[in-house]
Amino acid sequence: MLSIGEFSRVTQITIKALRLYHEKGILVPDAVGDSSGYRYYGPQAVERALTVKRLKEMGFTLDEIREILEECKDDGEIVARVERKLAEIEKSLRQYHDMEKTLALFLESAEARRMKVVPGVVIEDLPDRMICGLRFQGKYQEVGAKIGVVFRACARAVAGRPFSLYYDGEFKEEGADIEICVPVKKKITAEGIDCRTLAGSQAATIVHRGPYSALGPSYQKLFEFCADKGLRTGLPIREEYIKAPGFIFRGNPKNYLTKLMVVLS
Repeated sequence: MLSIGEFSRVTQITIKALRLYHEKGILVPDAVGDSSGYRYYGPQAVERALTVKRLKEMGFTLDEIREILEECKDDGEIVARVERKLAEIEKSLRQYHDMEKTLALFLESAEARRMKVVPGVVIEDLPDRMICGLRFQGKYQEVGAKIGVVFRACARAVAGRPFSLYYDGEFKEEGADIEICVPVKKKITAEGIDCRTLAGSQAATIVHRGPYSALGPSYQKLFEFCADKGLRTGLPIREEYIKAPGFIFRGNPKNYLTKLMVVLS
């Protein structure tokens, strides 16, 4: 007979766990001292203890382990239970993966809000950037939801603030040709997502503060600046979202920051 300490060392199961297994009826000692209350285990208890340990490592709860030990005698009898447990774990992994994407998306948005912006119209050299893009034809109001789709596809590969490319030369109430882009640090493969290098270019830029419905005057300043300087503009127009509605808190539209960029040709 092994004392609980000796049995703990043999099986590499803590004394605390062994006491719990006793209380749950999973691993009952072969003898318990009448006066001392000391637990003692026989040789056959070692194999049962190792079985409990293996089942616990496979993710089974103590209640499930007790049922398996009571109802099953060999590996073949627990196949169905293992298949169910595997399905549960796969479901949990998918849920955690979705949570990971949502958390990463929130942190990226929060980081974007902390970054400083430069006011006024300036000429910038936009570098080549690897992006994940989602192009669609629809309404401008769909942009926010589409950004969420691309962010979730990119997860931890995100490497910058999201932006939109507008391929139309005019405002459209419906059927606007829009591409949602998210910079990434490595190539991503996802259904419906175009991961590629967006060529750099020179652009005239201005940072707009306020709601998206009031972008017009800022675009006017940008186009007038280009006209005054004799600069030729091209497509697509880019809008980068520096401070935008959050994924949890929408924020005050008066404080939204959007960088408008017109490509110079």
